[in-house]
Amino acid sequence: MHQEDEQERKTAEAYEKLLKNMPSIGFINRKKRIKAYIQITKIADYMIKTNEISEDEALFILSLLMRKCSSFQKAAMMTALTLNSIGKDVISPIGVKFSLDVRKNLSLPSTHHSAKEEATSNEKDI
Repeated sequence: MHQEDEQERKTAEAYEKLLKNMPSIGFINRKKRIKAYIQITKIADYMIKTNEISEDEALFILSLLMRKCSSFQKAAMMTALTLNSIGKDVISPIGVKFSLDVRKNLSLPSTHHSAKEEATSNEKDI
């Protein structure tokens, strides 16, 4: 039970950290929205690399941000909708994974990022 409480506390702290770092997305500003998404997901990726949170926790936190933070929701949607026009190594791995999930939920076709994600998933299975 204590371990679950500790994990919930860490997840809540990570959520607050990402929420606090959410930059301005402007008014219908595509570039600012995509930059904000990239910035937040790079922070999440850093938190994964430093073992602050796991990949699953990061995806959970990003989905919470989608529901609770309209700026992040708009940034994530804009990124997902225009993912085809974004270079492969611009977005962090967790950002790509979450954006592909958003695209899947919107029934949008796969992108050039999808092959990279599938290869990463296959490597983990081995």
